[in-house]
Amino acid sequence: MWHILIFIMICIETAIVRSDEECQCGRPSDEITSMRIVGGRRAEPHSFPWTISIIKEGRQHCGGALITDTHILSAGHCFKWDDKDLMRALIGLDSMDDLSNVEERAISKVIIHENFKSTAVRDENDIAIATINRPVAFSKTIRPICLPEREQNFGGRVGTVVGWGRLGVDASSSSVLMKASLRILSDEECMNSKLSIHIEPTMMCAFSKGKDGCQGDSGGPLLVFEGVGRYVQAGIVSWGIGCADPRYPGVYTKVSLYIDWIKKQTTGGKTCD
Repeated sequence: MWHILIFIMICIETAIVRSDEECQCGRPSDEITSMRIVGGRRAEPHSFPWTISIIKEGRQHCGGALITDTHILSAGHCFKWDDKDLMRALIGLDSMDDLSNVEERAISKVIIHENFKSTAVRDENDIAIATINRPVAFSKTIRPICLPEREQNFGGRVGTVVGWGRLGVDASSSSVLMKASLRILSDEECMNSKLSIHIEPTMMCAFSKGKDGCQGDSGGPLLVFEGVGRYVQAGIVSWGIGCADPRYPGVYTKVSLYIDWIKKQTTGGKTCD
């Protein structure tokens, strides 16, 4: 009798541990198989399990990152001039050619930052929260990303941008998730770039020779790996001039400046520590 009870207790403890592991934000899947990202390379399947493809009428439209079981963090310009009812979120996706284990959701609500502005060159306060019509269950291939600390600075760090966008200015979108490593510029370096007249304090720059995010990657996450074994989302792919042009770094929305706004818009969503 006792050995049966012990066996049951072990099973329960194991299930709890597995559940906790599946609910750790920013942690890559343990079972990964060991560019619209220009100059990037194929990401290991499900190594970024929070990354979401937002498709419109069957085509790659924007990227996003899962931050709760019902909320996606993305860019404001991804929704400002497009009908959300024509969009779908693909969650747990690796390859567009294999949707067998992918969770597809409609987008029921979008909140764009109230101070979003757009010009011919740039988007300002380029951030949005999209709510999906049904929650997803966290698993080895679906996990939320961790948010940074308020006003956390990532200048000088190495970031990773991921997405299914175009592999070049005139190229088609990628069918598999791509990734590229970029150097995040300090605020001073960003202000001293050729984009200086268009840069606001809510923006950050990242660049590496021959690498960049491109059309279709908009709204996707710029990630930084922390020493505790998890990623945090430092930025949101926002705007740029061309793709991988050495004169113009890519520009990202600084997530750390919007933490209070994000939390206000995601009340009721389930997340992880």
